[in-house]
Amino acid sequence: MKRLVKIIKESFALELSSIHGIKHWKNIERIGKYLAKYTGADKKVIRLFALLHDSKRENEDYDSEHGLRASLFLKDLYNKKLLKISAKQLEQLMFACEHHDNSEIKSDDITIQTCWDADRLDLWRLGVEPEKELLNTKVAKEDKTIEIARKL
Repeated sequence: MKRLVKIIKESFALELSSIHGIKHWKNIERIGKYLAKYTGADKKVIRLFALLHDSKRENEDYDSEHGLRASLFLKDLYNKKLLKISAKQLEQLMFACEHHDNSEIKSDDITIQTCWDADRLDLWRLGVEPEKELLNTKVAKEDKTIEIARKL
């Protein structure tokens, strides 16, 4: 995992301290692990999503293709045997990364839903309160969970 994190950091176009950098990645992982206790989501996919979903951003503002680029990047990492995951986990991770910033795209997969909720619950870092109607899982919509995410 250390080698993977090093590769992701080295290829990250923004400052690691940026709003889409390491602190955000760690928050997503923390929130995702919390949610997974209740949703049963795949924690390995959540951890990889946290690291990869914004890894190919080219700027801090609007970047409509960053999810697709992240998805293609992780497919390349998988093909190079740098991601030790199953084909199902790869599929979940690629879909979650590619579509994480589009609230109109839906998934019935609890792991994908949990990834997206973890990301949306970290909107507090931008001073934005997450909208419950854009969250997918019951636990993410709970006031207690939203408050936990706010305090990160």
